[in-house]
Amino acid sequence: MTRRPLHRAGRAGFTLVEVLIATALLGFSLVVMFGFHTQAVRSNQHARRMTACTYLAQSRMEQLLSVEWTASTRHADLVDTMGDTTSASTPWSYLEHPNSGSAPTPLNAAQQSSADLGQPIYLVTWDVEDMDANGTWTRLRVRCQYEDESFNSWHGTTISSYRFRDP
Repeated sequence: MTRRPLHRAGRAGFTLVEVLIATALLGFSLVVMFGFHTQAVRSNQHARRMTACTYLAQSRMEQLLSVEWTASTRHADLVDTMGDTTSASTPWSYLEHPNSGSAPTPLNAAQQSSADLGQPIYLVTWDVEDMDANGTWTRLRVRCQYEDESFNSWHGTTISSYRFRDP
């Protein structure tokens, strides 16, 4: 008499339940991975824009610091020197937000208003404020901002410097 084994000697494949569990785990892992990837892309884009914004603000600050400022120099003279595109009635109004007052021409990261080297999304403004009654000390503030369309919010940087008026 031949005996039958109580269980089969070897299983040849996976059961349907095992395949469904493995597929569900793989699907969940892929969804989580794509979420991390999307966040990484957004963070990278924000870092790139903040770097360009800081560069634009620093460049404008260097331009302002290189202008010879004497006792006879007026703020309007600096506007003409800098080639600013803000309104002549308020050339030095400090724009806390790009939509307040007269907004400047948007620039791209190459400091151009054309779209040849990227979309012009950065708004660069500056302000010169006398710190004493004689106008000897001045404070320079340069702000660069851009709108983050994903979250409908404004981001940017402000650079400040103080300068003693040239004799």
